[in-house]
Amino acid sequence: MELRHLRYFAAVAEQLHFRHAAEIVHVAQPALSQQIRQLEEEIGVRLFERSRHKVRLTTAGKAFYENAQSILVEVDRAVARARKVESGDAGTIRVGFVSTAAIRVLPVAMKKLEKQVPAAEIELNELAAGEQIDGLYRQQIDIGFVHAQLSREVLESRVVARDRLIVAVPGSCSLARSARVDMRDLARWPAIMPAGHLSSGFYEQVRMAYQRAGVRPERVHNTRLLQTGLLLVGAGMGVSIVPESFQSIRVRGVVYKDLQVEPPVCELVAVWRRDNRSPLLGRFVRDLPAPEVDT
Repeated sequence: MELRHLRYFAAVAEQLHFRHAAEIVHVAQPALSQQIRQLEEEIGVRLFERSRHKVRLTTAGKAFYENAQSILVEVDRAVARARKVESGDAGTIRVGFVSTAAIRVLPVAMKKLEKQVPAAEIELNELAAGEQIDGLYRQQIDIGFVHAQLSREVLESRVVARDRLIVAVPGSCSLARSARVDMRDLARWPAIMPAGHLSSGFYEQVRMAYQRAGVRPERVHNTRLLQTGLLLVGAGMGVSIVPESFQSIRVRGVVYKDLQVEPPVCELVAVWRRDNRSPLLGRFVRDLPAPEVDT
């Protein structure tokens, strides 16, 4: 049984007239009659009662028509969806992101895509930078948003945002009363930061900020995500250097302060596989916002 047999059968079942059905499916009437006879022989039941002037569905034919119609509807839907995916008008994008992307870049990009391609589906996964890079290599996500410097042949990247670094301190400590925080004073507190990964990223930028001031933090507490560090800061467990855009995240017991030194700038990078030819991903990447530094 082939799909054309179902289409021929459905046409006759709906028209109850072989000549009219033959015109609809664009085949000669004798060929259509032969195809229907072959279908009946394969199924082993009569689908139509034929007389000289009338064609009717048998009881078995009515039951077969219900299922055949459902199959044809699903096939048409599958064809339409495949064509939309090919043109970039439908499909799914699996997105990995760090907290910084969720503040500004990712919502803007998602709203643009949802407006242009209402049928698009976006799967969000909050992952550490190393997890995202691994997910890209394993083809578990389509695009990631990370703080990392990437120079690998498999991956392509674009800077989508730039942020000055500031510091989050416990609101009850003396640092919270300073207009700007000296790195030497900051070094007396445990530093809370995400763990480093194979690609140079946020961890290295924070470490360099301490090195340029000629100091090292008293202790380092590593977290999986930047935003988790804010909860520890609020509990008085240490301080955390974060992107300036984090000021929009209000956490009880946390105060944001500028650094006395010229603040380093961290870059948020969108990264995807070079061999990912998804038209929907291409559209998503083209519409990513241009990087800016808050003043």
